[in-house]
Amino acid sequence: MMKQVGIHAIVSLITYLVTIAFSFRAVRGLRIDQLFKKGHTFEIQVFLLFISIALGFLVGQFILALVDQSLALKMLF
Repeated sequence: MMKQVGIHAIVSLITYLVTIAFSFRAVRGLRIDQLFKKGHTFEIQVFLLFISIALGFLVGQFILALVDQSLALKMLF
């Protein structure tokens, strides 16, 4: 039982890190710098980081919930 919890934790961490990395690459393609004043590069970078973390977390949650629910389907049979 404890081994399954550990495996689930590792899979969750890897899923979150991968989805955050993908969302960071996707968000970098947006022209967000037009929303900020000139010369505020640190604020733009922090905003991109936070948006990437939020989007990656949501996508990761969706993927993990989808996997958990699909594994729970075997309880029907």
